[in-house]
Amino acid sequence: LTKKSGQSTSTHSQPKSRKSMRISLTKAALLSPAFARTASAFLLSTPAPSSLLSPTTATTATYPSFFHPNPTPTTTTTRRMMFGGMNSEDMPPITRIGKDAMTEILEDVANGGREESGYVVIDVRGVDEINFTGKLGEDVETLPLPYIMQAGALNLEEEEFEEQFGFAKPQLDETLVFTCKAGIRSMTACQVAAMAGYTNLINYDGGADEWFSR
Repeated sequence: LTKKSGQSTSTHSQPKSRKSMRISLTKAALLSPAFARTASAFLLSTPAPSSLLSPTTATTATYPSFFHPNPTPTTTTTRRMMFGGMNSEDMPPITRIGKDAMTEILEDVANGGREESGYVVIDVRGVDEINFTGKLGEDVETLPLPYIMQAGALNLEEEEFEEQFGFAKPQLDETLVFTCKAGIRSMTACQVAAMAGYTNLINYDGGADEWFSR
């Protein structure tokens, strides 16, 4: 302490409480560029599933009962999943259809089955979603998107696929018709199917939102 003109003054400010100091340090760390770079590096270092990066390699994982986790991958992982080493120019075309065309496809499958129609219609929504709205048709198969993306379902052997999912694995010469809630997850399913070697791909853009709005 120093005295001037009979008054006492402090040569330094009062220290902050420990709580306020901890809050200040936390805010500084979260806002610092170093922290942001470290967090970004951690997220970007997450590898894509090997089954998607190597679509010709079958997986022998055991799959649980149907569930609906709906994971949200990072941007980098999404790009790797979509193309998996395949140039976008090499991707087969994906036909996008509306409700009328979807109705015709379901009628063809109902009348002639998979063999005559050549179609395999797959709903990639979660089972809970399908139970809530009902199926688009009796001949629509259920295969939630996480099983296609993360478990490499379309790369399984035929016997293992049918044992796990309850219907015959689509053949490479069949036409896969994917549907979901609003055409987004089904488009992703088309892209992953293309990496697995399928070339006849159709996406129902309207999905369940459009189908059950009538």
